[in-house]
Amino acid sequence: MSKRQNEYLNLNTNILGVSLNELIELDHACFGPSLKKEEYNYIFKSCDALWLHSGNPTHPHAGLTSGGCSNGFVDTLRVLHYTNLCKLMAHMIVYKFRENYKEKVDWVIGSSYAAITLSFAVAELLNAEHGFTEKGHNKTQVWKRLEIFPGQKVLQVEELITKTTTLEAVRCGIREGNPNPVQFIPFVITLIHRSEIYEIEGSPILHLIHYDIENWTTNECPLCKKGSKKILEPKKHWKELTNQ
Repeated sequence: MSKRQNEYLNLNTNILGVSLNELIELDHACFGPSLKKEEYNYIFKSCDALWLHSGNPTHPHAGLTSGGCSNGFVDTLRVLHYTNLCKLMAHMIVYKFRENYKEKVDWVIGSSYAAITLSFAVAELLNAEHGFTEKGHNKTQVWKRLEIFPGQKVLQVEELITKTTTLEAVRCGIREGNPNPVQFIPFVITLIHRSEIYEIEGSPILHLIHYDIENWTTNECPLCKKGSKKILEPKKHWKELTNQ
């Protein structure tokens, strides 16, 4: 265990102020059953994965691929490509899972492509089988190759939820790709929730962290109307967007 990990355990402090190089060396053993919101924010900002508009109209805002505008941007891959941070987030999801469900889960399933590594890490921790849907035509998610047997319980894991379109497509694909009815446990878990929707098929969508991020058409955007510069392709122009 590194000196930084020992300091974390001995002082029981949060991770604010830890450098990115130190951050990606920390493992889940350094953390309790949950992180504070400011710790999630710090991890994501350290990885250039989170930007939230300051509210100052002289600061730029994000342009969307759809042509609209937004006052926030989250790119989970910039965190999850660090394998230890992916495992850390998986541990946090498992803690959340155990708070709400005590029985064994047989499968953990994620969507293509962003949720695959996270759902695998969760499945590994729960000693469950892992699977993922594959992208089909017209934003469908297709299940093939593996069979879920009758009575097996399925946990659906996502890395980011903005709308329930992908969640619904995953469930549809799993059901269509299996010869028997599929039993989903009574909730979904996501790492990041930035949606106004909190349930699917009458079951709650649990999350580790929620962000109130709004999207607008260009004509409706209040930031554009106040003179804020719209930054297209924010991933490519991250420094310009975040230099506030």
